[in-house]
Amino acid sequence: MMSEMGKKRNIKIFSAVIAAIFVFSVAGLAIMQTGNPVNAAPSSNIGVVDTSKIITPDNQDAVAAQKQLQQAGEDMQKQFEQQSAGMDDQQKQQLFQKMQGELATKRQEIFKGIKDKVDTAVSDVAKTKGLSLVVDKSVVLYGGTDITDQVAKELNKNSGSSSSDSSANSSSSSDSSSSSNQ
Repeated sequence: MMSEMGKKRNIKIFSAVIAAIFVFSVAGLAIMQTGNPVNAAPSSNIGVVDTSKIITPDNQDAVAAQKQLQQAGEDMQKQFEQQSAGMDDQQKQQLFQKMQGELATKRQEIFKGIKDKVDTAVSDVAKTKGLSLVVDKSVVLYGGTDITDQVAKELNKNSGSSSSDSSANSSSSSDSSSSSNQ
């Protein structure tokens, strides 16, 4: 009877040791697969861009777009004053709403060019760095590879060659000569 109880006790101890080894091996495997999240962020294939730092008020494209928008607003105001002469208040309100819509459309057209240039620069940098996703930094709490500086450099490089062309078309010759000297 004693030997039978000894066997049962040995089986229980052996089972407990096997169970402990299994639990520790599963826990170790789980830790190894998840890795350390602090070390995982730099090797991420997700890029982040702070667009507020890319398009600054002194950016040539932004300045040109602002000038175009201001000119369009002034033109619309003159047009409104000419067309609204002799109209009653309701007709003026309708004309104002129509012109406001036209100005909003013009604004979208003007800033679409800047957005396209930024998107191209982001795409070029992302391809160079092997990133599969790039998001705005304002929506990221943690992680990702910050490519803001590289995108700004790429944007300045690309707009440096085309800004003299666009400023010559939309500005006077003195403005285009000063932008081509830069």
